[in-house]
Amino acid sequence: MARLFCCFLFLFQNLEALSHMVTLYSDPQCPNSHRTRIVLAEKDLPIETIELDPEELPEYFKEINPYGSLPTVIDRETVFFESSVINEYLDERYPHPPLKPGSPATRAQMRLAVLRIEAELYPLYFNLIRVKKKSEPMRKLRAYLDVLNQYLGKQEFFIGEQYTLADISMAPILWRMSSNNIDLNKWPSLKGYADNLFERPAFARALSEYEEMLQDAF
Repeated sequence: MARLFCCFLFLFQNLEALSHMVTLYSDPQCPNSHRTRIVLAEKDLPIETIELDPEELPEYFKEINPYGSLPTVIDRETVFFESSVINEYLDERYPHPPLKPGSPATRAQMRLAVLRIEAELYPLYFNLIRVKKKSEPMRKLRAYLDVLNQYLGKQEFFIGEQYTLADISMAPILWRMSSNNIDLNKWPSLKGYADNLFERPAFARALSEYEEMLQDAF
């Protein structure tokens, strides 16, 4: 009976999704847009992706999102922005496959992990690509990768035994490491973890042309 209910839920969700299209306004170069594209690909939703340059946003977009932030999603005429908020909404609105753990405690751990990744890893990456003198930002990022390597040596995914929004938050930054002269082979556990994320079919489907070229060049 439980399996029958799950099948019915899956069919209902897909029929519902096919009846409308999610609109995504995306920066093809930004990790934040990248992780929302991964969520949409994992959900296998019909989407219209509109790529925008964050430095030259059209006036019509500013009317949609006065903050001018990317990514921005429109679903059923409701506008969402901020990647972590969008991603949680999409996972709750379209629950197959689930990208959050089942138990409240583990879901809280996942949310905390996403917050820490946003507060620690993302600023380290953005600081590295923005400054001219890269020695100090590089040192700090490598030290952070040392810690991640030790942590990921004990488990397959970032939280528990399930692929979650925490892993999706990690993937875009790890994908950009080689193009910033950081060889993940120096961190074997982290490299194995990253490879597992990159091998997911949804990850490949979510890549922009710019992101595809990041690996082609190295």
